[in-house]
Amino acid sequence: MATALCPLHILGRAALKPRGRRLHLSAFRSDAVVISGRKLARQIRQEARHEVEQWVAAGNKRPHLSVVLVGENPASHSYVLNKTRAAADVEHIDERKICNAVTPDKDVDGFHVINVGRMCLDQYSMLPATPWGVWEIIKRTGIPTLGKNVVVAGRSKNVGMPIAMLLHTDGRHERPGGDATVTISHRYTPKEQLKQHTIRADIVVAAAGIPNLITADMIKEGAAVIDVGITRVQDPVTAKSRLVGDVDFEGVKKKASYITPVPGGVGPMTVAMLMKNTIIAAKKLLKPKELEALTA
Repeated sequence: MATALCPLHILGRAALKPRGRRLHLSAFRSDAVVISGRKLARQIRQEARHEVEQWVAAGNKRPHLSVVLVGENPASHSYVLNKTRAAADVEHIDERKICNAVTPDKDVDGFHVINVGRMCLDQYSMLPATPWGVWEIIKRTGIPTLGKNVVVAGRSKNVGMPIAMLLHTDGRHERPGGDATVTISHRYTPKEQLKQHTIRADIVVAAAGIPNLITADMIKEGAAVIDVGITRVQDPVTAKSRLVGDVDFEGVKKKASYITPVPGGVGPMTVAMLMKNTIIAAKKLLKPKELEALTA
């Protein structure tokens, strides 16, 4: 868990002095804590690995993951390249309708209409891996959401919308939410209007796929910034392609309290949550077999 180091302001003489060294004070705040999605993902994958070991030791079949790549979205290709380090069996299919052809209990990306509907009703379901990864980053980092103002820049049905659902819904429901006040922007939201919302936000989640959409002047001091965007661009210096997010990282980190990098932020968490969903799916599929054995 990352912990923010807040600037120390002393109005009078300090009551306590650190032993063995002088106390240095600065009028300038520290840069944001950079949240390592890789470290959090390693922790989650270790939890998943332990769960699988217990599952197999109990006599069950080891979970198996198949990946279906739909379309030519560069972010999807990057996501699948990371997935295949943890799983195999990759196929390429061009029709988006394949999402609803997958059995809901095997839909580990949470794209099936039944899983989306259950998520919107605050019921247990297969959560989309990227939004769940964002949710876990926020929770495990200790960023408060109760009563906070959140802006989600991006309204896609697979990322922006589910993130907003997870953050704003009731924390007392079957699938607990974040109890935040959420504003969603989209491609037709003028940037100046977007700024009016982000400048008041305690948490900004950038998921629009637009490089440098969120700049330092749009962020209030101490806000947490989660960058979900992923776009491949050509580096003007090296002429090589590289991945960038939706946030001006260098500028925003000087004002934010927490920030995720691209790459190395939400991406690894997406893969880790996919592994968790795979285990959930394997356990769900066992239940009918157990009932059949009991009634035989």
